[in-house]
Amino acid sequence: MTVHMIVLTRPNDAVASRIQEAYPDNYQITQTCYLVQSRNITQKIATTVGIKGEDRIDNASGAVFKLNGAYSGFASRALWEWLDQAEEQE
Repeated sequence: MTVHMIVLTRPNDAVASRIQEAYPDNYQITQTCYLVQSRNITQKIATTVGIKGEDRIDNASGAVFKLNGAYSGFASRALWEWLDQAEEQE
């Protein structure tokens, strides 16, 4: 599976609920940033979580990015472990 990042322009509880429902193994970085694993394309993920499409949640906006396996920065060990496990599942 591929790792995708969902970035919201502002926190949205309804979108967060859809993310949790569709991707229960997600990794929440902040109230506006989530990592998910999926074989779907970014458009399908955006529609599923309610930031695009006919079933879009009111006031929900953001973007979905497909990550390419290159990461850098200073973050919690849990984040790096989640990414490591996600890459092992590919």
